[in-house]
Amino acid sequence: MACRPNNYDSYGYDESRFESPVNDNFYCPICLNVIKDARMCHNEHIFCRKCIEEHLRVNAQRCPQCQERLTVSKLLPARFVNNLISKFKISCDHANRGCPEFVNVEDLERHVENCGFAPVLCSNERCDKEINKRDKIKHETELCEYRKILSHDFEEIREMFQKSFDQVKTLMVKINEKMDQDRTEINKKINDVSGQSTKEIMELKKEMMESKKEI
Repeated sequence: MACRPNNYDSYGYDESRFESPVNDNFYCPICLNVIKDARMCHNEHIFCRKCIEEHLRVNAQRCPQCQERLTVSKLLPARFVNNLISKFKISCDHANRGCPEFVNVEDLERHVENCGFAPVLCSNERCDKEINKRDKIKHETELCEYRKILSHDFEEIREMFQKSFDQVKTLMVKINEKMDQDRTEINKKINDVSGQSTKEIMELKKEMMESKKEI
């Protein structure tokens, strides 16, 4: 008789995860779940790969169905069965965390790796809460009691405003210096054009106004 591994539930797929009922021919006789990564003996008795490998390691090296001599090296891939099962619709590993998706068995691993309902830990110091991956940013920045927030200390706020004021003050000084420099240069040009036409003088004044607008 086949011996079930202690953690056999994790070897095959639980039948309750499938969108539609699964034919009895696709159940592993060792774990009694839907076959995962099918392997077979030379008489075509089919099992989950991990189930049959564990059975052959723990028990006599014989097929639990036909009792023929069997070793791990003699197991054959049951490609036809694997191909059929690969198209079955199965729920995500994180369905119990809220994921509503049903995907093909062949796409399950990739889906699980990218699933927004996968559990992750908050990265804020002192918080060890487990949340869904898709909620990580919101939790860490808005909901977590250990999130980093701006200090409400008055002295710190005063220093922050003083720093901003000093930066604005420095900028205004530079703007005024620039305006004085441009005004001096344009006035010099106006003084140098004595005897020139009124039109040329007006052009220089227009240049000065454009310079002010730019600043």
